[in-house]
Amino acid sequence: MVITDIEISHYAYDSHRARHTASVEMKLKDRVVQLFCQLELPENASPSNRAAEFVRDAIRQLRRMPEYRSGAEELRFADHLLRTRAA
Repeated sequence: MVITDIEISHYAYDSHRARHTASVEMKLKDRVVQLFCQLELPENASPSNRAAEFVRDAIRQLRRMPEYRSGAEELRFADHLLRTRAA
């Protein structure tokens, strides 16, 4: 499956638990997968660092889904997302 777009929303920082939380949407050709992600980063972590870590956590969660874990499906990124990540 090709991930065609990624959107991060509902960002919050919980100072009591020292965690960043957000909802990450992975858009594929035939569906949208929404994942709840949590990060243990310093409160002042840069927005770009947080975004990269949220995406990394979302991918980790996707890879645990049966269709990907079994190897029946493969996760790939659309070319425009690869260019964005490389920049």
